[in-house]
Amino acid sequence: MRSYVLFLALLQLLGCSGIPLHNPELQSMADRGLVAALAEVNSVYAVNHLYRVTQGSVTRVISTGLNTFDLLMVFDIKETECLKASGNDPQTCPFRPGFFVPSLSCSSRVRTSATSTQVVFLKCGGSSSSSSSSEESSEEKFPRGRHQLNMPSVNRGCKAR
Repeated sequence: MRSYVLFLALLQLLGCSGIPLHNPELQSMADRGLVAALAEVNSVYAVNHLYRVTQGSVTRVISTGLNTFDLLMVFDIKETECLKASGNDPQTCPFRPGFFVPSLSCSSRVRTSATSTQVVFLKCGGSSSSSSSSEESSEEKFPRGRHQLNMPSVNRGCKAR
């Protein structure tokens, strides 16, 4: 138990110091967390087309209990060619071509354990679309209840602040 606590302290210290973390368990949790957050983004923000992650990072790992962690993440998304109703995995969809394709910057808090992933908080904003509609340019916050989501992995890395 003592070594486990020291390991978590080391993760907190190195979390965003620019040193990549090569912990397969943490990497798996971060992957599941990012995919769960993307699924939530697509259920809330996507109108006709799905969004896909362009880049993402875990900014902080918070231990909330035995083998349960809250991951604070930031990520950017861009609209894809896949229709929302298609049921496709957004990470396999090509981005829509063109300069004025909607994109957003998001932050989220995702609670992960060995068996579940739950989006606790999600906020997206900063549309770079040419449209000036308040729907696309406004920043919205969505605190979330309990959702059990298990999804495939995507890439993420630690951003220097």
